[in-house]
Amino acid sequence: MASKLRATFIFSLYIISICSAEIGDWKTFTSAKDIRSFKITENKIWSATNGGVLEYTISDSTFNIITNTDGLASNDIVAIEVDNQGSIWIAAQNGILNVLDPQRNNLDTINDYQGLSIHEMMVYGDSMFVLLNIGVSLYDIKKHEVKETYKIGESFQAIIVDRDIWVATRDGMKQASLDFPNLIAPNAWKTFTRLNGLPATETLSVERFEGTIVAGTQSGLSFYDGVAWSPAELDTLEIRDLIVLNNQLIAITNGAVFRRIDAGVYSWVGALSGDKRISGIDGEGRLWVGLGNKGLARFDETDAAWTLVAPNGPGDNRFHALVFDHDGMLWAASSTGGVSSFDGKTWRNYSSANGKLKSNDYRALAVDSRNRIWAGSAGQGVTIFEKRDDGEAVVVDEITSSDNRLADATGTSNYVIVSAIKQDAQGNMWVLNKFAKNRRVLAVVDTAGNWQYFTTLDGILSDEVVTLEMDNFSRIWIGTEGAGISVLDDNNTPFYKNDDDLSQGLGKEDGLENSAITSLAFDRDGVMWIGTPGRLHYWFEGQVGLRYSVINDDINVVAVDVRNNKWIGTGGGLSVLDADGFTWTHYSTSNSPLVSDNITAFAFNEITGEVYIGTSNGLSRLETPFTKPAQNLELVIGHPNPFILDGADAQFHIDNLAEKATVRIFTPEGVLVKKIPQSQIFGSRTTWYGRNDSGELVASGVYIYLVTTEDGQTKVGKVAVINP
Repeated sequence: MASKLRATFIFSLYIISICSAEIGDWKTFTSAKDIRSFKITENKIWSATNGGVLEYTISDSTFNIITNTDGLASNDIVAIEVDNQGSIWIAAQNGILNVLDPQRNNLDTINDYQGLSIHEMMVYGDSMFVLLNIGVSLYDIKKHEVKETYKIGESFQAIIVDRDIWVATRDGMKQASLDFPNLIAPNAWKTFTRLNGLPATETLSVERFEGTIVAGTQSGLSFYDGVAWSPAELDTLEIRDLIVLNNQLIAITNGAVFRRIDAGVYSWVGALSGDKRISGIDGEGRLWVGLGNKGLARFDETDAAWTLVAPNGPGDNRFHALVFDHDGMLWAASSTGGVSSFDGKTWRNYSSANGKLKSNDYRALAVDSRNRIWAGSAGQGVTIFEKRDDGEAVVVDEITSSDNRLADATGTSNYVIVSAIKQDAQGNMWVLNKFAKNRRVLAVVDTAGNWQYFTTLDGILSDEVVTLEMDNFSRIWIGTEGAGISVLDDNNTPFYKNDDDLSQGLGKEDGLENSAITSLAFDRDGVMWIGTPGRLHYWFEGQVGLRYSVINDDINVVAVDVRNNKWIGTGGGLSVLDADGFTWTHYSTSNSPLVSDNITAFAFNEITGEVYIGTSNGLSRLETPFTKPAQNLELVIGHPNPFILDGADAQFHIDNLAEKATVRIFTPEGVLVKKIPQSQIFGSRTTWYGRNDSGELVASGVYIYLVTTEDGQTKVGKVAVINP
């Protein structure tokens, strides 16, 4: 079908080099509300989350999130412990341990358990018991080495009572004496299972209470008095954690938090909703519980009520779509966390959890000419947000099947799937209505609210429509999950269908190696980039080709920045293809602070050059020089002024440069000190580091900067340089 596409693009390369472009700092943004484990010190709660380590200061209720950009080996943290020297032991999902010294702000890494699953850690003198998927390992803190590992099966919690260690495992409660000469020997361990009186063989938690050992299982809890296990209590509940508070046993279950009044008699500890996982007691004797995706909860005995505390952050760590609105606010869509916005300081979340949305599964974002945010969901159609003056947004419209503007998915009722939304040059909003039961899989609405539809009967190849793009002839490219690409040429009259052409498209017969399309992106050279699960393709002048050298061939998303660099997000990292069409730069978690290798979305801030990179486990921000050039030189400004050369990172920025600008630095006598050519300017900003063309720092004095462009524009400014 490629022959049907008009080969009328003009190919022109704007050559720059990404190798010489100055890539700046990385920053990670995560949701740190999913509490897996926590430990309480004198005034802090240290929590293991899927967004890094959450540090909460109790006295002033402040949060700090420690992530990979702070030195963590991973943000997916599963367990945490504090040793007797005050160091924080941090276990990642991949088995790597980091040890944080809060006083020196120093992080050490331990790789001895890499590849294993760590469930919990327990400090014991100068040793650390590490509970693993294979058993319990004894680590010598002072010698920084593994002493021995006891392969007793997957282990979840442990306590030490009178030199006996009790371990809750998948295969039952295990008990051994620390004085036994060889704990590696299987006969060193005694095993209690359901056959020995436990409510269930798989034990999840263990605690000491009134001289007995309490085992928490998947089917209630039981007490061991040294002879036998008692009948099960709370036998319909999963006992996830146990703790003693004011001489009363507290049970954290999948249903509620319970206080034991007497044998078999329990009362609720307040009403606490959410996925309850772990507990602790602070220095004031207050009970804390870690929740899944909700943060921490504190119980106040006086009010008999729970107080939730959670850090500000995105709604979730799964980012499916990103977009900047006209005010520079970032918007993010998640399949499990709804929609979030970020103004550079504060995240605002819109989800079913706070009652602002009916669903949390959102996959597409776009901004219309009125600066309203259109969010496409899997189930609720399109939700349109409008911002108030304070930055908060309200829902002003919901486009569903209720008034037939969109259609339910085939075989469903009141379930509208919107997989992509995009605005065209005329301000019309185009919407992909995946699996529409009335076959109207492509819709367009103008600024007056008039709708038009295009169906599979019109020629769209499939109802599995997933991605949308426009070329410079205003043709609509529609990627499908298994039928390749349909191309609609509506002759710039989307509301007049008699002149439409839907005969164009691309499939395997045209050179696509995979007809499942994941992403489409049109660049400034007239090339359509085509992502598939198996290869990166491109279309140019009627021909389909393959592009090699991508970091991974599983292409999730392709996007083009303001300087025509191609950003390719894959299941194995990020590749950036320079505007010259030849130079590649690759980023992954192994060579950069990228938050995850599974890249799912991009958003480019054309003013600052910042690139936001959405992944399946957090959001990365990368500083780049790729900004949108100014229309002219009228607003050129240099700063800071005076420019003090007080360190290796001293920088003088010249902003608001126009296209094809050159900057020269002169002394007042007209002697050229430094020239910054076009090839080293990647947008509206360039930076002078206070050095001459020979690399030497300049002397103190007044310098003149001259900006010129190819079309004859000039701008002159002065800067006072102080070289202490």
